Amino acid sequence: MKSFQEPRQSKILQYRLVLALQLCCCLVLTVWQVLPQTETSPAVVISIALLILSMAMVLRMRHKLMQQLAAADADAASRMALFLADPLTGAMTRRCFMDELKAATRQSSQTEPCSLVLLDVDHFKSLNDSFGHNVGDFALTHLVDTARQHLPGAVIGRLGGDEFAVLLKGCDEVRSLTLMNEFLVALKAPAFAAGRQLTLGASLGIVTAPKHTSFFEEMILLADLALYESKRRGRGCATMFDPDMLRVKRHRRTIERDLRAAIMLDELELHYQPISDSAQTILGVEALARWKHPVRGVIPPSEFIPVAEESELIDMLGEWVLRRACEDFAELPGRFVSVNISAAQLRRNDLLDVVKRVLRDTGVQPGELVLEITENVSLLSTPEVLGRIQSLRTLGIAIALDDFGTGHCTFNYLRTLPVDIVKIDRSYISRMADDPVSRIFVAAVLEIARALRLSVVAEGIETDEDFQMSRAAGCARFQGYRFGHPVPKSALAASLMPVCAARRDESRQMLPPVCEADRLQMA
Repeated sequence: MKSFQEPRQSKILQYRLVLALQLCCCLVLTVWQVLPQTETSPAVVISIALLILSMAMVLRMRHKLMQQLAAADADAASRMALFLADPLTGAMTRRCFMDELKAATRQSSQTEPCSLVLLDVDHFKSLNDSFGHNVGDFALTHLVDTARQHLPGAVIGRLGGDEFAVLLKGCDEVRSLTLMNEFLVALKAPAFAAGRQLTLGASLGIVTAPKHTSFFEEMILLADLALYESKRRGRGCATMFDPDMLRVKRHRRTIERDLRAAIMLDELELHYQPISDSAQTILGVEALARWKHPVRGVIPPSEFIPVAEESELIDMLGEWVLRRACEDFAELPGRFVSVNISAAQLRRNDLLDVVKRVLRDTGVQPGELVLEITENVSLLSTPEVLGRIQSLRTLGIAIALDDFGTGHCTFNYLRTLPVDIVKIDRSYISRMADDPVSRIFVAAVLEIARALRLSVVAEGIETDEDFQMSRAAGCARFQGYRFGHPVPKSALAASLMPVCAARRDESRQMLPPVCEADRLQMA
């Protein structure tokens, strides 16, 4: 292509020189034909030779020009291919897909319906961070190949990163939902990349035109709402848009705005629930955030914490809860306070600095703090996240794995995750009396914890039967309504005032947060 980009004047000069040479040769030959000659002069021979040479030069220049034009066409075709298709997956680029969607929505308002599907690969960042970009690229390519195989005639586009879109022409709600559920089943089939077996999943949001809307810009917004609902439901599923989702979105925006103000104005409060041993002595408390809205009344954590986790508010909320719990610690019973920390906070580089600063400002010792993480962290257990957890433990802070048994965490994670305490989910504790599987599960957790020298807390102890069953199984720590509801600091301190001072003095002689009952159990 370099010769094709030579200055235009140089090429014109070449052609002019060749043309002048040919004219001179033709003039010499004409003169030789007109004038009587007895023999051929050297000038005529030279002219004929030069004429032949110039013709060869013209043919060569023509051939070179044709090559340059062919190369230019190939380059233009490759550039057009990059414009039309993603080079990694072969799916349409965002711009081309949007053009297709625009044309389809215009046609759907007149003839047949069409459906738009937005989908994200579940936990793609963790996949990339854990196994490398080659495996991540394989996952994207495998998704597109699976879609082409099980969705014939569909238009597939890559919108960016792990975000894809599928246009199903001629498909109404029922048909599109059926097709995408079949696609999800096919996608979950085991695949192998770089010697590893992968089980991929995706979250899907579906919207149909013209039923839900006839405008392609609005289709994208509505499908995105449905996609969010799929993620909220636990991922790995397809969700059809529902008009109520718009109301939910407006409500979430209101919650986010009011929560930001509540954190800044210090309008939240903490309630504390005791964690006891088998003698029903309070070992420590768990801090739980509560929000009493001045207009809407009490807003449950299940409503405002997910909103915070989807925005930067989780950092503000997490630091507020940690600081308030540490400030209250001197007035609380037991020898440690337990604070929940989200997976989003563990992804922040400054988490360790925040914890150190709060401990320094409040005077709480690292051994008097327990940070609780959920099973979802196991899916985000990148080297960076594991490094932060280990740094917290090195500082002297105990790490508890909360709600064990409800998510994707397996027994193997108890060995690999750097934790000190395992909290068995209430769903197993409450069914121990009637469900043999729950009893086997609890016994297995206790046996593994004993081998790994981990403490175990039985959550959700609500009745005497729950307490007796879990204690008989080998649990040494208990938490639930049987020992106390979450209450404000003042109410908790008032009910336990006679014993708080004695327990506090005694606790200074003991090693937090692993109690002696746990040590006897391990032995």
